Amino acid sequence: MTQATWFFRERLIARILARPEPLVMLEAPAGMGKSVLLRQIAEATGSVVHISHSPPTLGEGIALWDIPPYGNPAPLPESLFSGEGRIVVAKRPGVDLAGMTRAFAYGFGARIEAQELLLDEDEATAAFGAVGAPEILNRSGGWPLAAFNSGRITDMAEFIEHELLDHVSPEELVDLRHLMAGGKVPARQESLLLPFALPDAGQRLELNVRTWAADLEQAIHTSIGKRITTPAGAKAIAEAYAAHGRVVDAITTFQDAGFMDNAYQQFNRAGGLFFIYYHGPAAFDRVLAGFPSSYAHQSELLVLSLALQSCKRGDISRARRLLIDRFGDLADDLDAVFGPRSVFSREFREFRFLMLIYEDYRFTEETLTSLFSLAAEFPSDAHLFRGSLYNSVLEFYIRQRRFAEAEEAAQRAMNHYEAAKAPMLCFYISLHQAMIGLIKGDTLAARKHAGRAAKYLDEVPFETPNDVRLQMLLEACIEYEGGRAEPLARFLNTEIDDFSHGEIWPSLMEFTLLYGSQAMATHFSLLAARGFLDRWRVYQTSNRQFQTMVSIREAVILQNANRWTEAATRLKDMALPIDRASILADPARLEHLSDRDDIGLSLVWLRQILHEQPDLPSLEPMLTHALANLNITDRQRMGVGIWLAYVHKRNQDLTRARALLLRIFEDAARLGSIAPLAEEKVFLAELMDNKRISEFLSASSSARQVIRKLRDSGHLGTASGIRSELSRRENKILVMISEGAANKSIAGMLGVSEATVKFHLGNVYRKLGCRSRQEAISTARAAGIVG
Repeated sequence: MTQATWFFRERLIARILARPEPLVMLEAPAGMGKSVLLRQIAEATGSVVHISHSPPTLGEGIALWDIPPYGNPAPLPESLFSGEGRIVVAKRPGVDLAGMTRAFAYGFGARIEAQELLLDEDEATAAFGAVGAPEILNRSGGWPLAAFNSGRITDMAEFIEHELLDHVSPEELVDLRHLMAGGKVPARQESLLLPFALPDAGQRLELNVRTWAADLEQAIHTSIGKRITTPAGAKAIAEAYAAHGRVVDAITTFQDAGFMDNAYQQFNRAGGLFFIYYHGPAAFDRVLAGFPSSYAHQSELLVLSLALQSCKRGDISRARRLLIDRFGDLADDLDAVFGPRSVFSREFREFRFLMLIYEDYRFTEETLTSLFSLAAEFPSDAHLFRGSLYNSVLEFYIRQRRFAEAEEAAQRAMNHYEAAKAPMLCFYISLHQAMIGLIKGDTLAARKHAGRAAKYLDEVPFETPNDVRLQMLLEACIEYEGGRAEPLARFLNTEIDDFSHGEIWPSLMEFTLLYGSQAMATHFSLLAARGFLDRWRVYQTSNRQFQTMVSIREAVILQNANRWTEAATRLKDMALPIDRASILADPARLEHLSDRDDIGLSLVWLRQILHEQPDLPSLEPMLTHALANLNITDRQRMGVGIWLAYVHKRNQDLTRARALLLRIFEDAARLGSIAPLAEEKVFLAELMDNKRISEFLSASSSARQVIRKLRDSGHLGTASGIRSELSRRENKILVMISEGAANKSIAGMLGVSEATVKFHLGNVYRKLGCRSRQEAISTARAAGIVG
């Protein structure tokens, strides 16, 4: 049997003829087989099908009335209500038939539901055989037209649009589009979506027909396009979208129809300035692009949203220009914006605070006071605005290394964001909390917050690839702290290019630079690490804070590669108030520094001085002052502690050296963090080469655990054995020749004769088993003594 041959529906016909009511109504959409069924009834009963807008005459036997789909039919025959005959009527749902309601009300009528006209398994098997029936049912959903006559319609999209979708409500049309997109739709009491959708056992609609999916999609698109040409139609379609949570479609429907005020109201209700955090960057861009610039310029909310869009794209100058064009030059005058006589709204001032972070602005205590005063202007349930104010404070506290206050600000922001049901913003707070743990050196706390961040990220209802990369980086850094370098190395090898073009706040940049450069230098090469930093330096050309962070990290990796002369040059080129001279002149100042970059720069200079002048009498008090600084992080404290232990060892005070190291190693074990120790392997290796120190540490199970992780991860290796065979002067000369220095230059820097330099070089060659300068450099690099 071919698809063009209709199956005689014997059981259905018998059920219709068995009804005792004088009226049997077949009301179903096009293609459900109503007309064919009437013809089959006519064949079975010897009747004739009456096709007209006028009813047939009732008499003996059964009358069959097939009402054409277009036009207005006459009422049911009055004689039907006096018991003068029986009639079976077939019509489409949109056709009004006078007398039908009355017939059902008085018990004269029975309805054959549209769903009963779908083919069941038995009928499909009888029509197409046991082998072909399952595939036919799966493809057609039992829709007779799709099962039997699909090949006869040349333009199915047009047929679906005019014969089916023109008769459904705007809400049902959007229901169908939502189903096609994979959404969930509750079944309505009376649905005209047959044959395309059927209610399941849970009274939710599910797609029924899989044939012509592309044609159906095209028909839906065309039908919606026609309806939004009128205000009422556009409003109905947009509200149906909004009811399904498809806010972007609701807004763009109003925009396409030219109803900008309605689109604006929807945008405001859907989050307004915070729209991006609920619907994603792509939706944010799409919606903002739909507002004409002349319209957007009149709205404070839209201008602020466009400025936020520019900030997130890294175009701060455009954001500033948007504000000035809309609000005047005072928008760029911080005293006017935040002063006691400010004419700007609290929402504008809150956004302007946010922009300060993007603008590389150095917050002061006065700034902080203004920020807290502004928070008081918002009601307690303005969760998004209040949460974002605390978020701005969080960035300030992280930069100032005021971690206790940062944690409190983070928790306040989290409380507001959770109340606002904003998982994207909750993710950012958890991410910052994990990052605080890493910066402090508390890997256990970082791991806990990273788990919460992953949970919130899973709840985000849109795709956000760069935030997924942020989570990947965070988790890789946590693994790196515990001694597993592979996840971070893999991330840096495969994801860093895409990651570097996303939006990253200053505090997140810091830990990206820290871990990325350390891993690149340790597991790839010095050249790879410098390339990594240069990429970020170019990307953030205008950000002074960022340039400082990059330069500090570059100096550190040069030091770790034993390129000390080059590191000193890099530090001098920074031309900042904190330098070698200022540290030597006022060591006590180290105890009172609070700014992140000031602390970072002072510590890297201390490191340089330690290498160049390890016997300097003032080194111990300088390091003691640094350790007394309450603003340095735990991981920085570990590093300074190793330097101080190194000084104790050189002063032959092994008791203090090993006691200090034991405390550091036990702290590292407690916090689950070895990366701060790994970064100090230049000094740590020499300390561990001392048998009395290494045996003392090995007596502690916690310290043994850390030592094992350092060795397993390659941070404590055989290089220390080679290094221990060389004197300090020989080591220094080896570093200098690896940096390309000639004998004459080395003699000048060390204050000795060229003959003395040659004598030391001879000892280096002998101890390394080499015959030439180049062989010595290659051997030293292979052993990890130089970079």
